[in-house]
Amino acid sequence: MINLARESGLSGWRFLVRSLWHRAVSGLGASADIKLENLAGILSHFPANCLHKRQLSEALILAGLANSSVKGTTPVSLSYCVVLKPYRSGSEKGVLLVSFENQLAQLLDSGKIETIMDRYYIAFIPSWSGLYSRELFRLVSAAGRNPIFVMPVHSHERNGFSILGENCYSLPFNAASWVNPEFFEGPAQKRDIDCLMVANFASFKRHWLLFKALKELPEDIRVTCVGVPLGSRTAESIRQEAAEYGVSDQVTIVVDPSQEELRRYFRRAKMFCAMSYREGSFIAVAESLMSGTPVLMFRNAHIGTKSLINEKTGGLVKSVRELRKKILEYRNFEGHDQVRQTAIDNISAQANSRKLNDMLRDWSINNGKAWTVDIEPFYSQRLDFHYFNDESRDRLADDYRYLSELGIWFPRFS
Repeated sequence: MINLARESGLSGWRFLVRSLWHRAVSGLGASADIKLENLAGILSHFPANCLHKRQLSEALILAGLANSSVKGTTPVSLSYCVVLKPYRSGSEKGVLLVSFENQLAQLLDSGKIETIMDRYYIAFIPSWSGLYSRELFRLVSAAGRNPIFVMPVHSHERNGFSILGENCYSLPFNAASWVNPEFFEGPAQKRDIDCLMVANFASFKRHWLLFKALKELPEDIRVTCVGVPLGSRTAESIRQEAAEYGVSDQVTIVVDPSQEELRRYFRRAKMFCAMSYREGSFIAVAESLMSGTPVLMFRNAHIGTKSLINEKTGGLVKSVRELRKKILEYRNFEGHDQVRQTAIDNISAQANSRKLNDMLRDWSINNGKAWTVDIEPFYSQRLDFHYFNDESRDRLADDYRYLSELGIWFPRFS
């Protein structure tokens, strides 16, 4: 029933119901922040509705009201953000990369967002499927004439972003664009894991679908589920689901391995199974491809990395029955080197750092801005950002110092 509700879009309808309820009960007394959250949810789930443009305008008005109520008294500690380019002058600003809505919310609530945007262009990476969020609307409202750059989860969301304003630009990247292929190098591993699933233990990851497929497959096919608990969902929750389908003996569960161990699991797998219906970029899919491991995913999934799956890198299935057939097919897969090379050529952090730099440089020059210093090449590991070069911190030391004096702390770079 939960799966049917998700695939029917019922999660989106709750925002509509809540919006109508707040309007009916609270009337004008409902806070701008609550109204904005409901409206952002409606727009994310129903972007093509007939009131789309009117709702966007209303969301930006509400975002301005929400921003005006900011007191700016709480210190800001940013875990998943990084300075990519130093501030040079008023005509050559720096670049600040921000991921996750809760990190962006800290900046917006700091009361210093306008000061920050006087010195830095903000590039924002949304974390979930559905472009619009309360924080994104607040950022657009706070930006004024300052340009903002966004890396939507889905490729189809890029074209519509400019409707929010002439200063809004989308970039062809998302959270899964910053995988370091060097982590997945080394001597060839024996591909002794039939099906690998790397995902937290939340219900929306839908482990049970893989277990349902496994039930009708040969008993010697094995599944390894690697993940971490989330909320009330633990490894025991996954064990119970496997038991319900009678496949406990075929399932191995690994809880929170080290990064080195995790990379070995990727390289040992014959295939990676991504079972979610809706989520964000799903970085593990990109890591799987970088390991040379093909990916199986449902055709109707709303996942950012679905665009990476083609006949060279895996398969998209429309049913559990088709999933079973693909598992049997990929059990004998031998094109792992081709999968890895395709990933290196198209989605590695090195390649994408260069592409991002070129796009920002070209935008700057085309808009009469100076560009004398490139961004620092970077990659992501467990959602944290890291520089490829040890000297990058030294080159950006003045920027981190300036931001800390504003009360904007970066614990990893302090």
